[in-house]
Amino acid sequence: MLYTKLPSGIRVSRLGFGAMRLPTLTIGDKEFVDVERATAMFHRAFELGVNYVDTGFMYNNDESEFVVGSAIEQWPRKDEITVTAKCTKFRMARPGDLRRMLEHQLWKQRRSYFDYYLFHGVGWENWHEIDARTGWIDEMAQAKSEGLVHRVGLSFHDKPEALLKLLDTGLMELVTLQYNYLDRANEEVIAAAHARGLAVVVMGPVGGGRLAVIPKGLREAGTLSTANAAELALRFVLANPNVDIALSGMSALEQVEQNCAAVDKGPLNAAEVGQVNQLMAQNRALADLYCTGCEYCLPCEHGVAIPRVFEAVNYLKVYGMEEHARALYKRLVENSSDASQCVACNTCLVRCPQHIPIPDQMEEARALFG
Repeated sequence: MLYTKLPSGIRVSRLGFGAMRLPTLTIGDKEFVDVERATAMFHRAFELGVNYVDTGFMYNNDESEFVVGSAIEQWPRKDEITVTAKCTKFRMARPGDLRRMLEHQLWKQRRSYFDYYLFHGVGWENWHEIDARTGWIDEMAQAKSEGLVHRVGLSFHDKPEALLKLLDTGLMELVTLQYNYLDRANEEVIAAAHARGLAVVVMGPVGGGRLAVIPKGLREAGTLSTANAAELALRFVLANPNVDIALSGMSALEQVEQNCAAVDKGPLNAAEVGQVNQLMAQNRALADLYCTGCEYCLPCEHGVAIPRVFEAVNYLKVYGMEEHARALYKRLVENSSDASQCVACNTCLVRCPQHIPIPDQMEEARALFG
């Protein structure tokens, strides 16, 4: 496993385990975390050298943190694992909510402190709006002064210029944000965060699963020393000298082993990065289409499975996998969750952290698939 030393001095693996897509099982008509499988995944990742875990209050229907805490507690070298947790904006309603959430998360994870504790999914405006309602900035500072939180950071969903203003507050010591070879919008602010001494953690290096195949062009070239698409995506992100950790939301043991093997091979070399950059430069129009699969746009009251529609469009337009794309879209039609259900109510526009013109893209999807 490759390691790096964060500005705090903590030595961490360059592959981080994102605990947001743990395997599930069905009980009755509901999904719950499959604790046995998830624990085996964590322990295998730890065996292979992963020692950075990223958790969130709402992950896996509020169950993820229980499983993370249990898996780490069972690990004989648990003190070697660095844990990042998040205070979600969706549960901040009144003063004291951050403290109540933090104490609850510490209880769920069987910990006395978090190495890093993040304002979750914020931008410049909502960070201040929530503070005016709850005073969560002062509460975070108080928690740090008491040792419940060792370092403060944020996970970021906003325009790049908003991150620069958040960095200017001087409060942040780590930022988690989107970046991959399709979505390069944050490239400059990643460099700025690194230059200011922040740890930089990339979420979505595989685009929420959207980069599950090697794109056409790279696929035909056959000159990249990559065994699979996930490897290409991870090694591209880690080739950026301003990135410390690439997070992967893994849901199967095979993914753990595959991703660890990918990181073990090291970042792409300069020539390989150049080849990827050249291809992506030919597809800059994808920036208007790109969807991270965060699902903040859901639920759609008209039943549109918005991220899945984008997935089908990406397979068709980006990867050139027409048969797979049409089969995927056909399933959406059969479930009455395709783009034709969109009535352009614009509710999703308010929710989308990427500011994608979703109704316009739904109309394009209808035209593509008929």
